[in-house]
Amino acid sequence: MTAPPRTGHDGKQAVLVLAAVAALVGIPTLIASRVPVRESVVPAGTAIELESPGEEPDSVTFAGVDGWIQRTTGDPATAVLESPNRTVLIVTVVNGVTDFGEAAEWRLKVLDVQGFTGEFDGGMVANPHGFHGFTCRGADNPGVCAVVGKQNLAVTLALAGDRATFAELAPILESLEAEQ
Repeated sequence: MTAPPRTGHDGKQAVLVLAAVAALVGIPTLIASRVPVRESVVPAGTAIELESPGEEPDSVTFAGVDGWIQRTTGDPATAVLESPNRTVLIVTVVNGVTDFGEAAEWRLKVLDVQGFTGEFDGGMVANPHGFHGFTCRGADNPGVCAVVGKQNLAVTLALAGDRATFAELAPILESLEAEQ
């Protein structure tokens, strides 16, 4: 049995397939090159503000992240930053807390959903601005965290990465303030 004779149409089909593949690869690359960078370096002395609408106080500020890279989240209650030593910080504020102990347990579960599985390590923390709560550590991956509260607010701070230490998280926690 012999193969059917070539008609010359195979080249056209090959060119069409090649053009389709080039478009599938090239168009997203072109679009991605036109999208603005969604990261910015935090200038010295900057305080990051997070908002969680509800009863007053409804926002917090924190500092201690000079030179870190802040990623845009689209959520006014959450900040994500990367330190110069490649650790990643996520800070989230929630409003409407009436039972801090219960809220702290819930916030630890939310951290798990956000990609940081933590467990309380028995430590307690407080800062000069009236926040107090519990320290925690990464259960599956390296990292440290704290869940703190003041009045109607609960704030989760998690620092993940091989080089994450509580000494790096402490100045951020110390600077945390509720804004009226």
